[in-house]
Amino acid sequence: MKNKILFSFSLLSLGLLHACGGGSGGGGGGMPMGAIPAVAPSATAEAAAAAPAAVDSGSVSTPFARGERARYLLLGVGAQSFGVLSQSEQAASGVMTRLNDNTLTGSSATKEINGDANFAIGRWTAGTVTRSSGAETLTGGDNRAYHYLALNELKTLPESGSPTCDAGVFTNPTYVGGGSGAAANSGAASGSSTLAFGSEGAAVKGAVKVTVGDAVGTVNFDTKVKSPSSTSVTGSFLSAGAGAGITLGDHGSGAYAIAVGYSATLPSGARYMGVAKFRCA
Repeated sequence: MKNKILFSFSLLSLGLLHACGGGSGGGGGGMPMGAIPAVAPSATAEAAAAAPAAVDSGSVSTPFARGERARYLLLGVGAQSFGVLSQSEQAASGVMTRLNDNTLTGSSATKEINGDANFAIGRWTAGTVTRSSGAETLTGGDNRAYHYLALNELKTLPESGSPTCDAGVFTNPTYVGGGSGAAANSGAASGSSTLAFGSEGAAVKGAVKVTVGDAVGTVNFDTKVKSPSSTSVTGSFLSAGAGAGITLGDHGSGAYAIAVGYSATLPSGARYMGVAKFRCA
């Protein structure tokens, strides 16, 4: 079987999957994307007890202006989801504290906060995360985190055009499993992407590079997004392997957004997960 499996989901298809154990739209839980055990390879009880103080980092230029058709991605160690964003809340610091029925409360911390009226991105690292499946406490002292990205849906896909994409914004990827021995809780990410519109939809190509110490892992994507409401999935992303989930959005003023949720594998076999956003104009 080929190593790379490429397919797209419409929101209708996502809705059918949600009925089997997730929830998008008003339900807010989103589509399950593979059960990944909560692992803290380099954290001990002492480290957790001495977790860093809850401090946010990053900022937004203006609050996210959620439109009638907004979308979101939320990727964590225990569960991942994406779909229609019908309810949201954003703190004065720019942190999205609610994405449908997924909330962050208590003494919390969010890293890599970024955004404007057209998108919001960040990584929940500490606080109480409540989802439809229950609640858990993030200490900020291990690999457990939730990466989020919110954006507004395009009304239509252009029939042609090849806008130029920027260098992107990223959350710091976090360890989700695999490998042997101790693994760092988080790393750094960079990447690039291209976008071209045609008769079959939008062709999206690119890569996200994850760097953890001296180790580097890259997840490549080359796929078609066939409608404004569809998400294209590459590789083994839905089964807790390397790959990506890609959707498009409206970046305002005639620009387009590429939203990428991904999982990359290092040479050791350790997997790291995060989200990225590219602006193309």
